[in-house]
Amino acid sequence: MAMDKSKHHQLVEEAAHWIVQLSSDDESSRKTAKQKFEQWKKTSEQHRQVAADIEQCIGSIQKLSQTSGHKKVTKVALKAGLSSGKAYKHLRAGTAFAVVFVAMSGALFYLTDTTVAYVTADIQGQSGQWTTQTLPDGSRLILRGKSAVNLDFKTNQRVVELVQGQIYVDVAKDKTRPFLVKTSYGQIQALGTAFSVSYDPSATELNMLHSKVKVEATQVKTIQLHATRQAIVEAGKAIKMDQNGVQKLPELNVYNEQQKWQKHQLMVETLPLNQVLQELDRNYKGKIIFNDAALQHVRVNAVLPLDQTTESLKLLATVFPDLKIKQITPFVVMVSLK
Repeated sequence: MAMDKSKHHQLVEEAAHWIVQLSSDDESSRKTAKQKFEQWKKTSEQHRQVAADIEQCIGSIQKLSQTSGHKKVTKVALKAGLSSGKAYKHLRAGTAFAVVFVAMSGALFYLTDTTVAYVTADIQGQSGQWTTQTLPDGSRLILRGKSAVNLDFKTNQRVVELVQGQIYVDVAKDKTRPFLVKTSYGQIQALGTAFSVSYDPSATELNMLHSKVKVEATQVKTIQLHATRQAIVEAGKAIKMDQNGVQKLPELNVYNEQQKWQKHQLMVETLPLNQVLQELDRNYKGKIIFNDAALQHVRVNAVLPLDQTTESLKLLATVFPDLKIKQITPFVVMVSLK
């Protein structure tokens, strides 16, 4: 059942209180707030729904604040947001909660992707854009959103270090100089031409579009069942590489992957909604916030424009009437079930 608008505003107002308390510097205060928050969530199903969305917000903030390079700036942004919230506590549309996020969301979600590695990288992509670069050897590189790479081209090899985000590579042939893509989890040696690679602190993923590559995991702590340290990955295959080794992923739809990079279209067949939102988030100018567990059972069949996130979200809302899309600030969209 849809939540009454005035009731929803009241709950969002209360949620601002929990954002403050759960983000406290004092461990004892956080512990007490967490206990009371658990009780608050049990008040009703509506409380639980709002709480799930709020916890997603807090999770993003806490994850960012644990990064040493961002910790101090995050606290400053949060305090600035809270000060604004007190000064404008009578504003409508979520009042304190909305004010907090207007004040801090731009800074926080800019910082989320603006790491030291990004700032110092040789080539940097920009938020919401696709950056195409021709490399010194003639290879073509596409960076999606705020992705970043370093180049190390020598007489005996060509190395692209992916430090953040997602790239597509169309490799120029050079038998005397192997072409390598490296991340903190290992390296990918091109034995053919086209493939895409994504990297975040938890894993590296490879989608092979044409020919094949040789993959080698270099930061393995424990080899999981069915995982290896090395693998040859052919066209139509995908793998994940992390501290557990190289692991196979579901078969790749090569045409759909090509459409993503060449036409900027997301073509999905029975893909969980949370994964669809993850893809849209990569090209959004700010942040799309949602609860993974609440949306993973919804399956999507669609063709969505990656360069028009707002239109894609409207289309999803039309196809799924139970989907609620709320623009909290110019930088933040919250997606949940009604």
